[in-house]
Amino acid sequence: MENRRTVLLSLAAAATLPAQAAPAADDMPKATLIKGTPPLLDFGDGLKIPCDKSAFLVLWEGKDFWLTLGAGRSTYTQRANGMAVLYAIGAMKLLLLTLAFAPERLKQAEGGWRLKQQDIKNYVLGDLDLPGKPYWPINDTGLGFGDSDMQGMTAPGPLGEGGGTQSMWNQALSDARVDSFTTYIVKKKDLSLDEVKARARLLAL
Repeated sequence: MENRRTVLLSLAAAATLPAQAAPAADDMPKATLIKGTPPLLDFGDGLKIPCDKSAFLVLWEGKDFWLTLGAGRSTYTQRANGMAVLYAIGAMKLLLLTLAFAPERLKQAEGGWRLKQQDIKNYVLGDLDLPGKPYWPINDTGLGFGDSDMQGMTAPGPLGEGGGTQSMWNQALSDARVDSFTTYIVKKKDLSLDEVKARARLLAL
């Protein structure tokens, strides 16, 4: 139980990083942590993100921003960081593309957009230049939680390379001791859904 609680608090720390970052990030959305089961990140505009695995593969929509979360695990800190960033960016691209071109495949609940049926073929596949950026992940060495804690968490494979999904928590890495979480934020003023349609390079609808 303590391991699971530590994971949730690490996720909360990652998602509140913009509020704790350097002055250059002062214009980024800021969140406060509401205690509970699970804890919630409250962005003050009606958006509340649960700090558990249901927060992943969701396009969270604030009043003036889009947000996705990513996670990574490895024996090496830099690789765990890179995986977290990759998953956050991949989720942002796939969900924005799907919302713009096939919104009927998504459902909106509690401030976020997610697939009605979790299957890679239901995403609109392609690439998209994003104006946002990831916030450097939080690492927590020695969490020690196993794959069973994160069962069902998957993320899209590399775009344009056959699709498919990859497990965020590879069984082969069950002894890894570095876990990273990050957020990716895109301001709506920098990328509207109409601009997504104009910029997109589609592979499959």
